[in-house]
Amino acid sequence: MFHSKVPRVFVFASAVLLFLVTYTTFHLYNRGQQPYTTGGSHVASIQDATPTQEPNPTDVTKGTDGILSPGVPAKAPNNNGGSTPPRPAAQHPDSPPAPAPGFDSSAEGDAVKGEHPLPVPNSKDCPKDLELLVRASVQLEFTERVRYSRHHIRPVFSATIDRDHVANITEPLIKDQVEINLWNCRNAKVPESTPIKLEVPKPYAQKSFTHLTFGVATDYHRLDSSIEPFATWLSGSGAKLVAVVTDASSRLPSEMDELSQKFKVAGMDVTLIKPLDEEYTTSQNHFAVFLPMMEHGHADTQWYGFLDDDTFFPHLKPLSDSLATLNHNKDTYVGTLSEDFEQVRRYGMMAFGGAGAFLSASLAKRLSGTVLQCVNEGHEKEGDIIIRDCIYSNSKARLTILPGLYQQDIRGDVSGFFEAGLRPLNLHHWKSWYDEPVDKIATAASFCGDCFLQRWRFGKDTVLTNGFSIARYPEGLDSVDLDTVEATWIRGQDGFEYGIGPLRERYKAEQKQSYKLRESQLMSNGDLKQLYVRGGNSALGEIDEVVELVWQKH
Repeated sequence: MFHSKVPRVFVFASAVLLFLVTYTTFHLYNRGQQPYTTGGSHVASIQDATPTQEPNPTDVTKGTDGILSPGVPAKAPNNNGGSTPPRPAAQHPDSPPAPAPGFDSSAEGDAVKGEHPLPVPNSKDCPKDLELLVRASVQLEFTERVRYSRHHIRPVFSATIDRDHVANITEPLIKDQVEINLWNCRNAKVPESTPIKLEVPKPYAQKSFTHLTFGVATDYHRLDSSIEPFATWLSGSGAKLVAVVTDASSRLPSEMDELSQKFKVAGMDVTLIKPLDEEYTTSQNHFAVFLPMMEHGHADTQWYGFLDDDTFFPHLKPLSDSLATLNHNKDTYVGTLSEDFEQVRRYGMMAFGGAGAFLSASLAKRLSGTVLQCVNEGHEKEGDIIIRDCIYSNSKARLTILPGLYQQDIRGDVSGFFEAGLRPLNLHHWKSWYDEPVDKIATAASFCGDCFLQRWRFGKDTVLTNGFSIARYPEGLDSVDLDTVEATWIRGQDGFEYGIGPLRERYKAEQKQSYKLRESQLMSNGDLKQLYVRGGNSALGEIDEVVELVWQKH
């Protein structure tokens, strides 16, 4: 038998060893983030308005802080007294999505700061004609190897083409595919094919749109994220955009200057304004921007358009041409209804905001003296409802529906809308209800005008929708009714027949293979390059497929 002291020594030694192991493990593998001190909570006041061009001294007045303020009449009294109540929960189709609890948009992306970037494919290691493919593979995260084909399109420009006719091209479009290793494509060879001739409308003629003045109300981050899409249709157009930055009071002057400079560098005529009243909701600012629009808009403005920050125009010419069929010298209120008839039943006859609400110069002049009263009385209403009620209460103008405007109250997969052969004057909800690169999709409009979303049949099973997709139907096209709209979105055919019908049921995955446009670029020689991508099923070991179309200008 051991002496009685031995077990106690052994136990003590074991305890010490266990403590050392635990202490070392904790400090090696569980180091917490080092604490740091933050600056003071005070934020300097910011500019009231930041124009991208030098303002006319007669158009603005200076406040006590020496910065620009819109020259507008005093605020009409609030009939309810007291402060404006908070905006109700978002139910209207144009209500912005609420951030998750505790989410700070200003900190978005901070998590990756300081991380070392992973190696990526380098286009310099590949043939020059694969440069767009390799560059896009980084952003779009293609598989290391892709199945790729390239086809050249020789457009035949015509002033008499029936754009809505779906022409038959006998040869297939998806062919001559080769497998390319994007990490080692120096010696990659792509089969050359005979250019395909496609008849398309003539490109839009250069034109100035100074007769159009637009207004938008949104926060700093959403406006900043809209610069590239806005530039697609606004840059160099001559049209004016006045933007109320709803959280302007929380931004530094340098931030506002930087945002203004971004618009200017992108070639856009934009004036940034702070809210006329800090208590206004975004919905109230949606109509309150009207007064700065009249002040900063061009003298020859014929139409004032109220937009959401996710309203997008593929090009301004079709919109301008459509509005030109109406008389801007008469009181005219223009827009469209929601495609979702349930929304129409709920909110009534009005220009739904995402498609834009357009007021003629005559109507704008009539309403200018009542705008603030309408805004203050509408503190519990959505912006497009405030506009409608103000018009109906102060004029005889009633809604004129403009064909081609779309509210796009559709969620999820919106392929059916884009593949239906429609000619939309605008797009909407691309930031929230669905996810499509609208600025890249619309590049086709800059190349060949109304060829945007024009369709062609290829072979016996494929349809090209220019700028959006290549859809292959393995069972053939005989059973595909291209005169109807495939109801691909959430809720499908439920209540959408009037707005976008006639409709057909959506196809199952095995009945339709889709290559979606994910990248496009206008080249210096005038050519247009498009990448249509079909993602492979990684669970099955499939690789991505890419079809590149090169539209040759000359």
